[in-house]
Amino acid sequence: MNNGQVLTGNFDESSNEMIVWANGEIVTRVTQFNESYGVLINNNDVAAGLGSYGISQDDRLIIANAFGEFDVVATITGSAGWSSLTAINEQGSVVGNYSAGSGSSDWQAFLWTETGGVQLIESTADTTYAYAIDEQNRVAGQMLISGSYHAMLWDNGVVTDLATLLNLQGHSAARYFNAQGQVLVGEFANGATTYKWYNPSTSSIVEIHDFPTGTYTHSIVPSKDGSVAFSWSSTALGPQLARWSKENGFKQATLSKNIISISALAISLDGTVACNALTLPVYDSVAMVWADGVSPESLHGQIPDSPITSRVVATNEDGQLLVKGDANHWLLTETCFADLDNSGVRDVGDILMLLGVWGQTDQDLCGADIDGNGIVDVSDLLVIFGSWGPCE
Repeated sequence: MNNGQVLTGNFDESSNEMIVWANGEIVTRVTQFNESYGVLINNNDVAAGLGSYGISQDDRLIIANAFGEFDVVATITGSAGWSSLTAINEQGSVVGNYSAGSGSSDWQAFLWTETGGVQLIESTADTTYAYAIDEQNRVAGQMLISGSYHAMLWDNGVVTDLATLLNLQGHSAARYFNAQGQVLVGEFANGATTYKWYNPSTSSIVEIHDFPTGTYTHSIVPSKDGSVAFSWSSTALGPQLARWSKENGFKQATLSKNIISISALAISLDGTVACNALTLPVYDSVAMVWADGVSPESLHGQIPDSPITSRVVATNEDGQLLVKGDANHWLLTETCFADLDNSGVRDVGDILMLLGVWGQTDQDLCGADIDGNGIVDVSDLLVIFGSWGPCE
């Protein structure tokens, strides 16, 4: 989903046709393949997807827009149906990867541009993987050298081995670009994981955080201004969530005891973190956001029909959310926590609604479970009091 709320994806689970959706309707639909799906979209309403004519056939790269137009721009030769797309820039250039097949760890990174077509990235390496692309068509990723993954930058055919340049140990990867041209680099060595922003223009480094031995299942997502959201698990403490910014440093969220896992999906320009959590007692998936408070809060109260389960599917830089509630998808253009009656104000009307379902644990009727702990109780009442007044 881009900043204009234009989406790309599939028509439905049975037809497997790439679509572009805008202003409440499907505006572009790809019908010529046995299977196709949209993966990426930029803020100029240009979408990228993959199409296939059958098993073991090389994937085709599809470029579509919000005006009913699409074009099959390239065959990803050698992919044999094992391609993935990872990033698109505002020019419409796309990076992706393909493997040697199911279970293979041998990857080949590629870049597609409108003028140059498909270019392989460091095809002589044992394996390469592309994660990100900036507006100058520089690619961030990793390559395998002598059994170790090295963070790399690729710029018009020239590869910079960041692991060697920055004296990184163990395995490393360059994962994202921010709007200032910095590259987010992760390093895993001796059981510990470290993240930092590196500026290729100035060779400067901004340290973000060091995760000690015993942390695992890391998920990292940055914003364009360089803030970063983290989720991970700790052997001693269980699931964890945090965010970092240059202004405020590294801050962790306080998680409810009923959250048994959590994954950060995005961080908006105002620092709001979108995440999905798995909660007790029945292992429900709950869409959450972490804004100004110390804890992430459930979005169940903002989704119509009081869903049993929910999850954030996509976000944009403005913090707008595409959320799936049970079998339906909802676009949340503004979230106002604890405004249970959607009046635009957290007030006595919300308290009355909450008291009307006090003690409720049935998830079908539990939209007032604001904090997502599985029961409508005093903690939800405290959320209303803590956010009292007009929604901003």
